[in-house]
Amino acid sequence: MSDSRKEAEKAITQNDEMEQQTEIVAPTVVVHNVFKSYLIGRGQSEDMRRGFNWRAGTRVDALKGVSLVASSGESIGVIGLNGSGKSTLLRLISGGEAPTSGLIRVSSKPTLLGVSPALQGDLTGEQNIRLGCLALGMPPEQAREQVEKIANWTELGSAISRPMMTYSSGMSARLSFAISTAIKPEILLIDEALSTGDAAFAAKAQERIEGVISNAGNLFLVSHAISTVEQLCQRCVWIHQGKVIADGPTDLVAPQYHEWARRMGKDDKGPAMEYLRELTASYQQPTIIIEGAGG
Repeated sequence: MSDSRKEAEKAITQNDEMEQQTEIVAPTVVVHNVFKSYLIGRGQSEDMRRGFNWRAGTRVDALKGVSLVASSGESIGVIGLNGSGKSTLLRLISGGEAPTSGLIRVSSKPTLLGVSPALQGDLTGEQNIRLGCLALGMPPEQAREQVEKIANWTELGSAISRPMMTYSSGMSARLSFAISTAIKPEILLIDEALSTGDAAFAAKAQERIEGVISNAGNLFLVSHAISTVEQLCQRCVWIHQGKVIADGPTDLVAPQYHEWARRMGKDDKGPAMEYLRELTASYQQPTIIIEGAGG
C-alpha cells in the first residue's frame, strides 16, 4: 500500500472518530452546496447570476459545490493555491457577493477585515477609527471612546494624526485590524490581512484574535502562510480548484498540505497528483438539512 493511500485512510479514520465525538451545537455559518461563477470577456468580469449570454465570454467557476458548517468558538483556516476560491468563499460569507447557486446562512452579520471599515486615505488615522467604528454599527459615543484605545494598541504614535495615505502597508494593516476587531464580531473574516505586519504585530494580533474567539466568536482566516493557520486556527479547510478536498483539525490537514507541497516541488508531479486524488476521494462533504429550504 502506498504511503499516500495510508495517509488518506488515516484521514478517513480520524474524520469518522471526529463525527462520533462531535456534539451538535447551533451553527453560526452554514454554506450549503454553493457554486460561484463569473463571465470573463472583453477585459472585464460579470456575475453569472445576472443572466448574461454565457457564449459571449469565458465562464470561470470559482466555487463548485462547497459545503461547510461552523459552530460558535471555532477558528477556521482556509488554505489552497492562488485562484482556488478561498477569497471568493469569504466574500460570499460576508454578504459582499451572492452565490450563483446554493445557500449561505449566518447567525449574525460577518465582519470582513479591511472591507467593513471603509477607511479613507485622505483622512487621519483618528478620523478613520471613528468612521470605521460607525460603519460597523457602533454608537457615536462608543466610537469616540475607541479612538484612544485603538491608537494605543496599534502603537502608531504621532502617525495616528496623519492621513492614512502616508502609512505603510503594515501600519494600515494594524489600524484596519484593530478597528475590525474592536466590536468583537461574532463572525470575523480575515483575508491575508496578517501577512503585512511584522513579527511583533503578528503576536499582538494573535492575542487579540484569541480574545475574539473567547467571546464565542468565529474566525475564518485565509492565508497563504500555512504557519499562520497552524498558529491561529483549530480547524483547517483546504480548497483546490473551487472544491473542498479536506476539512478537519489543523494538525491533520496542515501536514497533508505540507506533504502535497513537498511532492509538488519534485520534477515528477505524478506522486503529488496521485496524493491529491486520494485525499479528494477520502473527503466526505457534511450532510446539511436546511429547514424550510425550497418551501
